[in-house]
Amino acid sequence: MVSKTRVVLIMLLLLAVAIGLIVVLAKAGAGAFWIKTAPIAVLLIGGIGAQSAGLFQKKAKKTE
Repeated sequence: MVSKTRVVLIMLLLLAVAIGLIVVLAKAGAGAFWIKTAPIAVLLIGGIGAQSAGLFQKKAKKTE
């Protein structure tokens, strides 16, 4: 089962990183290709990494 609050919080964190990357690339004078592509890559790779690490899954309750 997927925890919706964890998904929202992790994706907000990745969005903040992507926005920061846009600012850094714009200040560095990077081309439009990198300013468009790099934040999307951060969101995709970060989301895939979080999913494979199990960060989106609810913890199972222990039953006796």
